[in-house]
Order: sequence, then structure tokens, then C-alpha cells
Amino acid sequence: MNRRFMLAAGSALCAVPLFGCKTPTSAATLAGDVQLVDAGAQALAGAILQIAGVPAATVAQVQGYLTKIDTAAAAVQAGTANNTTLVQDITGTLKVLVPIALTFLPGASPFIPVANAALSMIPALLAWVGLTGASGVVPVYSPDNARLLLRAIPAK
Repeated sequence: MNRRFMLAAGSALCAVPLFGCKTPTSAATLAGDVQLVDAGAQALAGAILQIAGVPAATVAQVQGYLTKIDTAAAAVQAGTANNTTLVQDITGTLKVLVPIALTFLPGASPFIPVANAALSMIPALLAWVGLTGASGVVPVYSPDNARLLLRAIPAK
């Protein structure tokens, strides 16, 4: 093998992960993924609210982020607004909420995988509304594995 071949093959392999997010087969699929991410955000917020010593300002901030995600998720499920804007709202808010949650959660918390799963869904959600490569998130899990983790969250 010569150096040109190795460079060409290497650059082609680097591009493969960019095509890992599939286009949804239906609006119901997008709504289901949004619902899973919403459930993950609710679980994270619930975990933060149970920790003693979290500042009141942080609690209010987390509750505000959760309300924003809940509202956008409900609109996606109802199909009442532009999904692109709603998904951008959800993913943007999630990117702010998760680091706050990770600040307060202990390292052995069972909610760490939930946080990572929710973040791992961001590229897939954005790809579903046609915004590929715009996530700014390096997924820890594949979308399928993230869905499995988020589905395993106990219901309220």
C-alpha cells in the first residue's frame, strides 16, 4: 500500500460515522425519540431536585429548562408547529441542562448513563429534521443504544 491509498482510505473511514443517523420513516418516529429525550430530561431534573444542597437558583433554572423541553416535546408530538425549530429548542436546552445535572450528580449515579443517552440522541434528532453535522455533540451511545437506555427509565 502506498501513502496516497492509506490517506484516501483513512479519510473515507473518518466520514463513515457522519452517516450513522438515519432519516426517520415517519413523524411518529421523531415524536417517539423526542418523547424519550423528554423522559431522560425529566429523570435528570428529578435526580437534581432530590439532591440536598442544590442552590435554589439552580433548581429554578433546571425547572425552567425542563418546562421548555416538555413544551417543545408536546408540540412535536401534537404536530402543531415547525419540527425543525422545536427540535433545535429541545437539543439546545438539553445541551445546557445536562452539564448542570452532571455538576451535581455523584460519579456513580445511575443517571449518568441517562444524561449521556439523552446527549447521544441530539445528532439523530437534528438529522431527522435535516440538520446533519450541526450538533456539536460527540455521542457516547449509538441512537439505538441510547433509545434502549432511555426506554429503561422507570415511569413516574
